[in-house]
Amino acid sequence: MKKRVVLEVKNLTVYGNSRTILRNISFSLEEGERLLVVGRSGSGKTTLLRSLVGIAQEVFGLTVSGSIHVYGERVSNSAKASKHFFYVPQEPWYSIAAPYPILELIFDDRCNDCLESVERFSRKLGIHEKLYKASTDLSAGEAQRIALLQALISKYHVVLIDEVTSYLDPEAKRSVVEAVKAISEQGTAVIIVDHDIELWRGKVDRVLHIDKGAIRLYDDPAGTPIALDLEKLKYELKNLRQMMKYSEGASVLITENVWFKYPDSDTYILKDVHMTVHQHEITWIKGKSGRGKSTLLKVLAGVLKPSRGQVKRFVNEVQLVSENPLHYISNPIVGEELQWDNNIAALVELDDKLNVSIMFLSSGERRRLAIASAFQKQPKLLLIDEPTVGLDPWNAIAIAKLLSMLQSKGSAIVVASHGEEFQYIASRVVEV
Repeated sequence: MKKRVVLEVKNLTVYGNSRTILRNISFSLEEGERLLVVGRSGSGKTTLLRSLVGIAQEVFGLTVSGSIHVYGERVSNSAKASKHFFYVPQEPWYSIAAPYPILELIFDDRCNDCLESVERFSRKLGIHEKLYKASTDLSAGEAQRIALLQALISKYHVVLIDEVTSYLDPEAKRSVVEAVKAISEQGTAVIIVDHDIELWRGKVDRVLHIDKGAIRLYDDPAGTPIALDLEKLKYELKNLRQMMKYSEGASVLITENVWFKYPDSDTYILKDVHMTVHQHEITWIKGKSGRGKSTLLKVLAGVLKPSRGQVKRFVNEVQLVSENPLHYISNPIVGEELQWDNNIAALVELDDKLNVSIMFLSSGERRRLAIASAFQKQPKLLLIDEPTVGLDPWNAIAIAKLLSMLQSKGSAIVVASHGEEFQYIASRVVEV
């Protein structure tokens, strides 16, 4: 039996900030079809999703033309789109408004047998124990899975997922793939934006590659240009490792028997942490999603005070770049944030965007800007959370090189990340 066409996009063109972002995009999706969208950071992947739900023009002020139809109905604004689309944004902090995740879920008027569905799917996604905890205590990966859970139980016609695996460990990533499968089996069409093409091999029906505003469709992620770039990434990182010189310098930070729990929790998220951070070193904090990597960085920075134990800092120049780069950026224009230093902007491929407002940057571009801004300050200690989230292979390499340059100048760098690329450049590993 032939499946019905759910979504039809014709000649979608998006223009803004004196450039064409997407040009004459046309494609369609059938019921239950899964489409993976790939491309370089800033290529327009997120803009595509925002255009489908109507916020590209209404919130970000972009000019959008062409047509979008869901089951033959013209979708021309966000009010109409809200009847058909569920959007899981790349920025997880925009996903939850309720003080507790369970409230976000059970009061969704599209959810039938809601509590039963929430119980069942939350266990599949590994977040059941977080449903009744404060939303403010969720990690980025947990917040994304809560949003994905809402997509599962709400049964929209089209679900849009933007970099939902970025903050997750391998086990949690696999649970997301299974959740997407469950969504599509309900007849929902799913569009997934992700750089992790290996994760989705054999799990999607087609791949849409965006390059310079135009698209090309593929049957297999391995056939896309970005697949070859991933191999280049591994090769370049291995070469970078060989060129880096590590020398254990003076201690810049020491933790002694550090424990931490949030005020409304009875459970310690950090337990008996002992670590020493030296000059000329890159320390990689790794661990499963929700195990306290981001919390540890905040404790090291002094943003959070340990419940027990102590943190000794021997330098004053400490910079923290959190998982939300907007918490670090302090200027409205790229050039202003980098003090119009074209050389530093070029290191993170933002030299052509010095006059661009932060609002018009992709999440990956904002992350690169925040890291470049921190690099410019040359801190004695740089604490950075998920520096390569949402970045394509080229820009992941650029960030790795930037951190190696900072390390060579004597800075101590502590990185919290799921990114396996840090196995090549880290001199010390701390697992939480």
